Formats: sequence, structure tokens, C-alpha cells
Amino acid sequence: MKLNDIANFLADEGLEVTLVGKGDDEICQVSSLTHARSDQITFFNDPKRQQELTHTQAGAVILKSEFQSLTESNCLVVSNPYYAFAKVSSLLNGFQFEPGIDVSASVDASAKLGQGVHVGAHAVIGAEVEIGDHTYIGPGSVLMDKVKIGEQGIVMPNVTVMTDCIIGKQVFLDGGCVIGGQGFGFANDQGEWQRIPQLGRVVIGDRVFIGVNANIHRGAIEDTVIEDNCIIDSLVHIAHNVKVGYGSAIASQVGFAGSTTVGKYCAFGGQVGVNGHIKLADGAQFGAKAGVTHSIKSSGSYSGFPAIPTGEWQKNMVRSKNLQNMAQKIKSLEKAVQELKTKLE
Repeated sequence: MKLNDIANFLADEGLEVTLVGKGDDEICQVSSLTHARSDQITFFNDPKRQQELTHTQAGAVILKSEFQSLTESNCLVVSNPYYAFAKVSSLLNGFQFEPGIDVSASVDASAKLGQGVHVGAHAVIGAEVEIGDHTYIGPGSVLMDKVKIGEQGIVMPNVTVMTDCIIGKQVFLDGGCVIGGQGFGFANDQGEWQRIPQLGRVVIGDRVFIGVNANIHRGAIEDTVIEDNCIIDSLVHIAHNVKVGYGSAIASQVGFAGSTTVGKYCAFGGQVGVNGHIKLADGAQFGAKAGVTHSIKSSGSYSGFPAIPTGEWQKNMVRSKNLQNMAQKIKSLEKAVQELKTKLE
């Protein structure tokens, strides 16, 4: 694409962008500062890497205005270079597919497929399924009865979406994830387990990313809900009736117990464990392996088990390294006190 076209694309996406240089230059791919060629575009966002910016051979660099003078390359000047770079990378590397239904796919006669839909080999589309325009259904994926998926969705190979689940627009479901499996609901009487049928749905909003082999359980009675603009990494488990708020980010191997409500713009590091039936405030952030055992009422950073404010946890970790020395000192003090007590007596 011409650099002019890329700048216009960013402007159409709502970014304030200024092109400095030759707008007719062709750009074919993104690259790093150190390895970019004259037909590639890169970004600069770290002042520590100014030398790399000065010597880059990139055809264009996305950067902030204060760094423009450090390079002779064409520039796209924006306020958030990394975000703009992500937009450009998606533009130049968009997911491409041909519309059509593979001969080996099974599509129920009552299903409604929009324009430009692709259904891959051995995929199964159940009764009364609705698929929006320009959506891709990968090989081996299964959409059970009454599933609805919005336009411009990407469903990678071997994804399973269970009955009645609702998927919004521009949702990316990566390979092997399961949406709408049975929640872990059982009643016990004298050691005998009775399964409770899970009657709710999973409702996923627009522009949601769900990674490889993640699973989201359907609600017991009410729905499990993932709001718009959430990103969920591979191997994440979300139990029945959980509500995940707008714009939240969840890293790999995080697990949520049932009926927890997550606020907007929350963030979870790898392997965080979240208890059930609690509420987490908007903007709460949890460090890797944190154990969230209770409701969190304020935004901010939390770490440890049980999760406490990160600053407090860090102080505790520093102290814990000196526990042996502290124990020896206490033992010495106790001995000294006992000796003094004996003398006084």
C-alpha cells in the first residue's frame, strides 16, 4: 500500500496522524527498527532505543512528534505509536479467506448464512444457526443448534460453540476453544452427586478475542457474559454465571470460579485464581499467581495469596527473605530477657 493510504486508514480509524515525507512510497509489510527494509514500516516507542531509530532503514516509522528529528525515514506522527502500529499490522496482514462451503461440511437446512461466509472442511452447522456476513468458520468446528455469530467473525479450526450461545461482531475464537460447555453444578446428598442441568447461555459481545483451548461455561440459569472489547488468552477457564466487564484482559491459565462479577478494564496476570461469588472493582489489576479470595472494592494493583495491594505484598516479600535472621534475633532476645529476669529474681 502507499504510505498515503496507510495514513488515511489510521485517520479513518479515529487516530490523529500526520504524514511527514513521501506519501507515494510503497509499504508491503511491518518489521522491527533494526531489520526493516525500505518497503517496510516500523514503530518507535522506547527512548532507550534512539540509536536504532537513527540507523533504521525502514521506509516509514510510526512515532511521536518529539522523536521525528531522529530519523531520515518517512514518518507517521501519532500520540500512541504502538497502538497505531498494531492497526497497520492488522491492515497489512488481515485474515484472508474465500467465501463458500466445503463439500465435506454439514450445514443444516434451517441455518442462515450471511454473505461472504466460509465454512471449512468437516465443520458442522446446526439447526437455526445464524452466521453474520463475512465470517470464517474453520475446519472441524461445530456450531450447535441456535448459535448466533455476528459479522466479520473468525472461528478457527476445531472450535465448539454449544447450543443457544450468542457471539457478537468481529469476535476471534482461536483453535480448540469451547464456548458454552456444562457448568460445574452438582448437588450432594450423603456423598451422592446429582448433576444440575445448566440452562443458561454464554453471551459474548463485540470485538472479543478468545485464545487457544480456552473454555467458557454456560450459566446455570442466568447467562455467562463476556462484554465487548475483552481479550482472553489461551487455557483460560471461566465458570458458569461469571460476568467479565468491558475491556478486561485475562492472561493464560487464569481460572474463575462461578458467579463472580469482574468490573470494566480489569487485568489478570498468568495463573491468577479467582474465587466464586465475589465482585471485583473496575480497573483492578492482579499480578501473576495472585489468589483472589474476596471481593475487591477499589481499583489498583493486587498481588499474592490472598491478594492484597501490591505495595504491601512487596514489603512482605522483602521481610520474608529475612525471616531466618529475624527468628534468630528473637531467640537471642528471649534468652537475654530470661537471663535478666533470673538476675532480677
